[in-house]
Amino acid sequence: MVSISKKASLVIFFAAGSIFIGIGIASIADSNIPRFVQISEIIKPNQTGIFTPDMNTGNIANIFFNRSDASIVIMSPNNAVIMNKTQDNQIFNETIKAENNGKYKIGITNTGNTDLSLNLGAFSKASPIAFSGQMMLIITGIIIIGLGMRMRKQD
Repeated sequence: MVSISKKASLVIFFAAGSIFIGIGIASIADSNIPRFVQISEIIKPNQTGIFTPDMNTGNIANIFFNRSDASIVIMSPNNAVIMNKTQDNQIFNETIKAENNGKYKIGITNTGNTDLSLNLGAFSKASPIAFSGQMMLIITGIIIIGLGMRMRKQD
């Protein structure tokens, strides 16, 4: 069995706990920065694809799809309609710019008889669900530091 002094074990536990806490905090800061995300999807006839990028003011979203009949509705975070178009068997290529911070809703319904090949690129932040993982990292770091302090107090 390896013998480690109480002081060395405290330093090891403190370092490990600090690393967990540091990664959790860095992840929280990073998740609030929008990243460009590209999505390629096939939408079958009479199906709808809904995308909700969380954008900051000035971020862009580009929507491109092949020749197919489709209906496109884009809503702002305050539920105002930004775009409502019907496309008749033509190539669709539009870029929108975010006027407000928040989740935009992009709905594309394939009203044609052929598959719609969609390519969408948009800036988006991390999902709020990621926050629970980041908090688990921080809490784990606190527990590790607490265990190290407890081991030091034991004889």
